[in-house]
Amino acid sequence: MTNKPQHRTEFIGYLHSFRGFAIIMIVMIHAVGAAFYGAYDTYDESHPIIIINEVLFHDSTLYFALISGLLYTKILASRGLLNFYRSKLKFILLPYLFFTLVFTAFKIESDEGLWILSYFYEVFINLIYGKASFVLWYIPVLFFLYAVTPVLDYLLKTNTITRFIFLLVILLPLVVSRIQMAQDYILEFETMLYFTGAYALGMFIGTYLDETMHWVKQNRLLLWTCTLMTSALLFYIYMAQIDLLGFISLKESLFYIQKLGLAVLVIFGFKQLNEKHPKWLNGIANDSFSIYFMHGFLVYALLPLLRPLLKWDETKPLMVMLGSFVLLIGAIVISWMVVKLFQHVFGKYSRMIVGG
Repeated sequence: MTNKPQHRTEFIGYLHSFRGFAIIMIVMIHAVGAAFYGAYDTYDESHPIIIINEVLFHDSTLYFALISGLLYTKILASRGLLNFYRSKLKFILLPYLFFTLVFTAFKIESDEGLWILSYFYEVFINLIYGKASFVLWYIPVLFFLYAVTPVLDYLLKTNTITRFIFLLVILLPLVVSRIQMAQDYILEFETMLYFTGAYALGMFIGTYLDETMHWVKQNRLLLWTCTLMTSALLFYIYMAQIDLLGFISLKESLFYIQKLGLAVLVIFGFKQLNEKHPKWLNGIANDSFSIYFMHGFLVYALLPLLRPLLKWDETKPLMVMLGSFVLLIGAIVISWMVVKLFQHVFGKYSRMIVGG
């Protein structure tokens, strides 16, 4: 591959479509999880529905990390770091603050006289750890990725030694596993490193996009074989209830390989479509961050409406499948409606409130 980075500022349709694909995958795992919980009142990782859901959609946030790194080196780097950070402040941090304020208000419980103090304390905690909604844990991780972007850019572009270190960053998630944060407010450094690997790979792909797509074209069979093999291994690991090998999570290592392999295949697939991308997917991609901010709250807000159907004993698996798609579509459509409402009221400033 050539050592000369290519920076262009044009709109790249197939990358935009991939962003739409990524947010659908992210919403889907939570929609299935919510529908299953509505039907069975638990989240049983030994149940076939949950195993399929986990294998297909778990760690789909890696797609977001990959495309963020890719778009930085392909498009955003040429505009300068100051503009990069200004954009993230306006269109990621401010909406994150807004949704943290809103979702914390729904969750806070305190005596009337202490409500304000408790509320702002919870807002502070939720901002640091991404706990206002169960999906917002990724936003502090994303800020970490933005913070280390100049370091990664230096490693990628300086010399052979720094590029070797950059390669180690990409490979590190194979032995440093993502830590789940569902039960506490601890923001684990291992989780940040895990997503840094995908972000760094995205930066590499963005720097050599044409060459990477050519490589994918020549090695599609290898990539599909690797993706299918890791998926099969994940099915076995879930059924056998195997995970840790010492301090390494076999699940997270396999998910890392599976999701990143599938990511480059999907990007290549969208590229092959030329200008024939689904128009509805572009709309979803436009509002991908708004959907991300809102979907966790929305799938569980909509869940009570579906509970009577989900509780039918004779058809629970079928109802979970149908309910999952209803929650997926409902979360995306309502998010779109919220974005349009804020655009109508606040115009161009709406992006600084709800993203999009």
